[in-house]
Amino acid sequence: MKSDGIPVVPDAAWLEERLGEGSLWRPDEAALPTELTHARSREFLRTVGFPAVRLGSVGIDTRHLRNEDGMAPFDADEIFGERYPDDDSPPENFCFTVATLYDQHLMLDAADGGITHYDPNGWDHGAGWKGPAADDLPTLAVLLGLIAESGSALESTDDAVRTTALAQLRERMVECEPDVGDSAFWDEIFDSLD
Repeated sequence: MKSDGIPVVPDAAWLEERLGEGSLWRPDEAALPTELTHARSREFLRTVGFPAVRLGSVGIDTRHLRNEDGMAPFDADEIFGERYPDDDSPPENFCFTVATLYDQHLMLDAADGGITHYDPNGWDHGAGWKGPAADDLPTLAVLLGLIAESGSALESTDDAVRTTALAQLRERMVECEPDVGDSAFWDEIFDSLD
């Protein structure tokens, strides 16, 4: 546990207390794509599960994970501009969309388990990669839980309540994941709430 009761790796009970009963997508081994080779990510998905929800207060959506092709692999080199356009060789590096914010994506790296921000508007210019957004799936799940925990205060019509909740949420999220402080993905959320 980090300070303020924030878990380093959340369990299902902590997540469901904030996101709702039945909110976690928990696939069995056979439902996970073979391209996902990061063992800790596979284990977290199978044992704890990952939120498959829409956080209305901020617009983040992870519900696609429950779809049959919810964990469809992407050629990471292609979408992040690391492959020449005429290179038809088979992909070697994969990633998966685990969350969206309108047209922005949070991508799980299949090999190392890191979560990066992908902007599809820059893929054809080699500028789709927008930097790290979270260390791993458990950390991202905690961030989503913290947002859900603050949801009603963030939607308050009282400006003072909303401003205080936003400042506290940002502080707790940065404490949990320092990349939040330098991420365009998270900045867009905070700016839209401010």
